[in-house]
Amino acid sequence: MSTPSNPDTAGEPTPRTRREAREQAARLGQGAADDVDDAPAALPDEDETGELVAVHPDDEPWEGFSDWSGAEEHGIRGQHTSYEAMKRHHKRRAGRSCLLLILVMVLVIGGLGYAASKLGHISLPGLSQGAPDYSGTGSGTVQITVQEGDTGADIAQTLLKAGVVKSTTAFVQVANVSRDFSTIQPGRYTLHRKMSARAALDLMLDPKSFSSTGVTIPEGLWASQIFSVLSQRTGVPVADYKKVTAASLGLPKAANGHLEGYLFPSTYNFTSRMTATQQLTAMVAEWRKKIEPLHIPAAKLHDVMVIASLVEAESKLPDDGPKVARVITNRVAKNMPLQLDSTIHYAEGKRGKITTTDAERAKKGPYNTYLNQGLPPTPIDNPGMHSITSALHPAPGSWLYFVTVDPETGKTLFATTFDQQHKNEQVFHTWCKQHQGKC
Repeated sequence: MSTPSNPDTAGEPTPRTRREAREQAARLGQGAADDVDDAPAALPDEDETGELVAVHPDDEPWEGFSDWSGAEEHGIRGQHTSYEAMKRHHKRRAGRSCLLLILVMVLVIGGLGYAASKLGHISLPGLSQGAPDYSGTGSGTVQITVQEGDTGADIAQTLLKAGVVKSTTAFVQVANVSRDFSTIQPGRYTLHRKMSARAALDLMLDPKSFSSTGVTIPEGLWASQIFSVLSQRTGVPVADYKKVTAASLGLPKAANGHLEGYLFPSTYNFTSRMTATQQLTAMVAEWRKKIEPLHIPAAKLHDVMVIASLVEAESKLPDDGPKVARVITNRVAKNMPLQLDSTIHYAEGKRGKITTTDAERAKKGPYNTYLNQGLPPTPIDNPGMHSITSALHPAPGSWLYFVTVDPETGKTLFATTFDQQHKNEQVFHTWCKQHQGKC
């Protein structure tokens, strides 16, 4: 039984390709176009060159689809006109891929920028290759200080100034790629001169090279000298220490508003973030902590601290401290002027001198113990615990005189009479002749 033919297509040849089918549909109208899909699925198609290309259901699926079922969902199988849809599909995928790539790059660059900020906004690794650098672990010993808040660039500059590394760039490069660099703490580090940047960083990461930011104040310094030491170690200006008011430090009434004598010599962990007031308050608090167990009567505290400062200035050997204290108390008891050169040195602001001149001894002033009887008005330095206990417990004896006959060793001779003192002074003068320029 035959199928009735369409009168509109009678006489038309059967199309051999999909292009011919479309052209025929155009000639015959929409009705014929609707029949195009009835063309054999295996009809050949044409590529861009005009040659016939067979499209068969068993062919491999087009790129972007795992099987022909996916192709059918997008209207691709057997339809040459779906190529434009496929192009749009791939453009959308390419756009999403580019956006994803840009986001990844932003995150990576942002992460590197954050890491650089932790090192003080220093250059990223690999951007400055071949930076000047030493080789090896260096030689000698040098100490550097990492201050609170120092960035990687600050540390690199400190190392360069100390002669540890050859360039800041070399250190920055190794610091940038180090996972442990952020563990470096404020404090002092013992390193070597002319180290490679890598060796310098490795040694800084070694706990053996690290010590806390300790500020050591030795016995016998003047307050003005203590200000300089603190400023050098913490970076706080000397002027800030001078501006501190005594009332804010917790000084005892015996101090009468004077700071001298009450800054206890010790090692303190001060940082640049601590103000001058905070540092000096800590030193006064340490003095109180050391003094309280001694149970010094308030009425005696002033004299004890003044005598302790004189003992600190006039004696070098531990055994001599209590003896010097006894000479001072004996002379005060007899209303004899103390005649101590150390008090004049304090008034003149001269350190390192042993003797005084006639003009200095004749100069009037509250600290001239050649002209004035009794103790000076305030301590003349900041004494340590040994001098304080010496002042509190002088050695028993009737000495009225003493002279240090060997300033280098601290050897001191004591006398009960002026004649004996005169003989002892000749020993001192002999030493001075043998050591020109030291007296």
